[in-house]
Amino acid sequence: MSRRLSSPQERLLRRLGHYSQTLEKAWDVTREISLPGLSESLGVVRSALNAPLSFLEKEGLIFKRMAHVIGGGSRRRNVYHLTKEGRLLFESLGEDTLKPRKSSSTATAYGDVPQIGEVFGRSALIQSAFSKVNEHHSFILSGLPGIGKTTLGVALSNDLIAAGTPLRWSTADEFSDFEALCSRMELPQTLPSDFEALSEYLAKQCKGEIFIFDDVHLLSQRHLSRFHAFCKKIEELEGPKFIFIGREPLVSFEHIERLSIPPLEISEAVKLLGEVQSEEERKHIAERLGGHPLAIQLYQKEATLPEANSDVKSYVEDVVLSTLDDSTRSGLDHLVLLPRPIDASKAHDDEIVGTLDDSAFLRWTPEMEKMELQHLIRNVRRSSMTKQEKLKLHREAVIHWESFAQTPDDEIILLFHRISAESDDLDTHCNTAYDALASTQSNALSVLLEQAIDSSPNPSHLHYLAAKIALERCEPAHAHHHLESIEDEGSFNEIAMSLAYFEGRIEDADLAIKKGLEIGTQQQKNQLAISAASRLLDDRIEQHLDKEKVAEIKHYLGHIELADDSVQRTATVVALTMVQHALALVQANFVKAETLRATLVSIGGVDNALVLGLEAKAALFKAKANNHSVSKAVQLTRRAIEQQTNSIHRDSLRLTLVEALLDHDKEQANAEFLFISKPDESAKSILHHRLHARWWMFTSHLEPSLRQVALKEAISKYRAAGCPRAANMLEARLHSML
Repeated sequence: MSRRLSSPQERLLRRLGHYSQTLEKAWDVTREISLPGLSESLGVVRSALNAPLSFLEKEGLIFKRMAHVIGGGSRRRNVYHLTKEGRLLFESLGEDTLKPRKSSSTATAYGDVPQIGEVFGRSALIQSAFSKVNEHHSFILSGLPGIGKTTLGVALSNDLIAAGTPLRWSTADEFSDFEALCSRMELPQTLPSDFEALSEYLAKQCKGEIFIFDDVHLLSQRHLSRFHAFCKKIEELEGPKFIFIGREPLVSFEHIERLSIPPLEISEAVKLLGEVQSEEERKHIAERLGGHPLAIQLYQKEATLPEANSDVKSYVEDVVLSTLDDSTRSGLDHLVLLPRPIDASKAHDDEIVGTLDDSAFLRWTPEMEKMELQHLIRNVRRSSMTKQEKLKLHREAVIHWESFAQTPDDEIILLFHRISAESDDLDTHCNTAYDALASTQSNALSVLLEQAIDSSPNPSHLHYLAAKIALERCEPAHAHHHLESIEDEGSFNEIAMSLAYFEGRIEDADLAIKKGLEIGTQQQKNQLAISAASRLLDDRIEQHLDKEKVAEIKHYLGHIELADDSVQRTATVVALTMVQHALALVQANFVKAETLRATLVSIGGVDNALVLGLEAKAALFKAKANNHSVSKAVQLTRRAIEQQTNSIHRDSLRLTLVEALLDHDKEQANAEFLFISKPDESAKSILHHRLHARWWMFTSHLEPSLRQVALKEAISKYRAAGCPRAANMLEARLHSML
């Protein structure tokens, strides 16, 4: 076929040729074959594609239809496919000489690297950035909103990959901390959370790589200092290099080498406009829009161009946004205040999503699963809103998200709007969110609690929650900051006790327990006594427990009084018997342990699997105490593990099995260890901290390359669990290795 196509026509034909014919009858199709998707992949404004698309359609080479675009809202939109004749022509075109050849490099990009189209006019800047990578451990790509920071970063990434340098990419939002950003980078193993452990792990495992953090200007003050501390420590350890991408001004990054991104040269900016208009017209448009890439992408043929030397902000406010109809503006406004991208289907008006997307107002996460407003649009509209307008939108958002919140991410969005809407009963809402989200969203919760404190007339309880989550995140400085503002005596004492344990101030912790046993209700005293006794039992590395500690445990248990309420009474008896059983095993009093298990069996409603698990632990302890073969105990333990429905009980029992096997069959111990849940989330409770501490301790035994990192993390987790003696024992073990 000898038909000649213009460059834009050929590029469209080649692009559509990459997609299967099976999409032609599909109800749900990829966004890449819609006008916005084609525009972004080819690097030109939407309007520049209208003429070449019309030509290809007229010539019978493509056809368009209405379909639902995946993730693009509920409204059906125009999508494009090759006809049979178009596919034949595509197959006859041969190799695309304009497309860069694939690199032979084996290096890889990990994480949520954005998708970009063709890049115009940045070759010299990319080369300059490439040089800075070689010259500096860290540097910043900075510039105005919409100037092309991310685009340049991705183009630089492609060159780095081609040169054989592996890299990892993560994009920040208003709740991100360093650990959360790292978790999105496809790192090969479970990440520790302790500052020293994580820094050392990344420095060792990712040496020679580059970490790229996009949108660092969004990082909250709550997490910023720790973020910088991590980067500084990793640099000291000569670990991976860093590239930060963010919007000016970046005051907190002033000490880092910077590469500022200017507008495009007019000769390059015109290329974004395609070839529909004359060269003179395109030059005029590019000049009036100051060579600003996003401003040019937002250009509509019918729109009035700004006066010469007008800033982009004014253009967006006075021209782009002023032309929107009421429905579109309303849909846009409900996206303006969002703190992070959301599923398009959960937008306040998901029918408007397509309209906003067609107008280049949206940006999407790499897999097109979530979207948000272009930050330039968002910032301009936010700055023009009054406090009352924002308050109204937040209150409407609360109503909306109350019915749409299904995931932890959704719940965070809901809490954000509740706080910003100055909702009543904020303490209750934050309590509920804490219980549900502390284990998976601690970074976001810690930011939101700070915001709630600022807006609450009586923030005492919020200070308690903020201190509590700071301790769970192993951030004692933040806990100290909030402690003095906690008015409730019991809550104050709880945080003070946890802080004392974390910092190894055992006498202060004991005094706090003593006070708690004096001031609390009987139920609170029972809970504290059992907690304190359990803590002492777990605050060790070896099975041995000295007489002084045994006496202390019995002293705490002596404060327990059974309630008249049958449910509370049963729960207390079960908890008490469990502690007594653990103590009996440590003392090698296996007869008493058997009696206690019989007591549990006699209590109605006690899970048989729980009793079987205790029997298995007793068998393992007895075999070790008597220096007998553990084979029978191992078989019993495996049966017990299979019966467990509670994940904590199951993993705890398997860890006990691993401990028993370490001295007999390390290979078998390692095989069992692989079945244990990895501590890839924040701890939900003290029990989780202790479980995670043991997991990391055994990792130090089973993975020699991670020995020091694993020990540091185990030490941190033991401190968070209120086990300073165990932490000190491991610390001594660590120092002996250095």
